[in-house]
Amino acid sequence: MHLPTVIMVALAINFIVGVYLYLLYRRKPKDRCFKLWSFSCVCFVLGSGLVVLRYYPFPEVLTFFIADSLLLLAPLYVLAGLVQFSRFRYTKRRRRQAFAALAFTLLVLLASYQQPGLISVAVALAIGITFCLCALLLQRSVITEPSFSRTLQIVFIVHALVMFGQAALIMFNWQQLNMHGLPETSIYTLLSHILLTTFTALLLPWLSFLKLERKLTLRSQRDGLTRLANREHFFNQIERYWQQHPSIPAVLMMIDIDFFKGVNDTFGHAVGDRAIALVAKLLSKQLRSNDIIGRIGGEEYAALLIDIDEQTALRISERLCQQVAAQLQYIDDAKVELTISIGMVHVVPAQHKHTAAFKIADEALYASKQAGRNTVTLGKLNTV
Repeated sequence: MHLPTVIMVALAINFIVGVYLYLLYRRKPKDRCFKLWSFSCVCFVLGSGLVVLRYYPFPEVLTFFIADSLLLLAPLYVLAGLVQFSRFRYTKRRRRQAFAALAFTLLVLLASYQQPGLISVAVALAIGITFCLCALLLQRSVITEPSFSRTLQIVFIVHALVMFGQAALIMFNWQQLNMHGLPETSIYTLLSHILLTTFTALLLPWLSFLKLERKLTLRSQRDGLTRLANREHFFNQIERYWQQHPSIPAVLMMIDIDFFKGVNDTFGHAVGDRAIALVAKLLSKQLRSNDIIGRIGGEEYAALLIDIDEQTALRISERLCQQVAAQLQYIDDAKVELTISIGMVHVVPAQHKHTAAFKIADEALYASKQAGRNTVTLGKLNTV
C-alpha cells in the first residue's frame, strides 16, 4: 500500500463528494445540510492540502493555523448539518455559546501555531470532542432506521477515539515530534482519520434520503386536514398496543362534533374544515403526548388514553367538552358554538378484544348524543 497514493485518493473522493453534495443542495435548497456537508468536505481537502505545504518554506500561519482551522471546521460543518435531523433545539442562546466556543478554540490555535506539538494536540482534542457531539446529536435523531444511525454513530465514536489517541501519542512522544508536530508512530492514526472522514462523507447523504422516506411514511399515516393519525394508522397502533401491553389498562374514547352537518350547511365547508382542524388541535393539546389520537371519520375522532383509571379519564373527558364549548364558540367570525360528545370505556387489553372495546365506546357515544350532546358517557364491558 503506497501511503501517498491512498491519501491522494481519499482526498480526491472527499472533493468529489463535496461537489456532489453541493449539487444536491442546488437541487434542494431547503436541505441546508447538503451545503454544510459540502463545505465540510472542501475544508478537509483544503486543510489537508495546506498541511502538505509544511514540507516547503511557506509561512507557518498558513500551513499550521489556517490548515488546522480548516481541518477543525470540517467536523463542525458535519455537526451543524446534523442539527436538521435531531430533536435538539438550536436556540439563540445555544448559538451564542457555540460561536463563543469556536472563537475561543481559534484563539488557542492562533496562540499556539508556532508550536507544532501544542497546536496538533489542541486540534486533535477539538476534533475528537466535535465527533463526540456528532454521536450525541445522532442519538436524538428523528431518523428511525436503527442500523444506519447506529453505524454512523459508531463511525463518529471511532473517529473521536482515533483523534484522542493521536493527542495521547503526541504527548507521550513530545521529544520526538517531526516538523508536522506529530510522532512517527502516529502515521496510522493520521491515515485512519483520513479514511474515516471519507467514509463519513459517503454516509452522510443517506440521512437526507432517510428523512425524505420518513416524511413520505408519515404523510401516508396522517390525516391531511388535522395531522392526526388517519383511520388505518390509528387502528394499526391500537392493535400494536393490544399486543405489546396486554396488562396495562387504558381508556378508549370515541369523540364526535355535535350537529356538524348544520355547521357545514349554515357556514360552508371551509368553516367546517376549520372546525375539524381546531377540535383536533385542542385534543392534541389537552391529551398527553403518549396517548394515541386519530381522526377515524368525517367529524369523528378516537383516542386511547394509556395507563389511566376511570375517574381520571372521566375528568379529562369532561374537561375536553368544556374546553371545546368555551374556546370554539366562534370560527373565523362565524358564531358556530361548537360542542362535542364523548363515549368511553375502560379496558385491560388482556381481558377484552379491541373490537369489543370499540363497540362499547361507540354505543356510549350514541348514548351521549341521545342524552342531549355536549356530554360524556362511560360504557361498561362485560367481565370475562
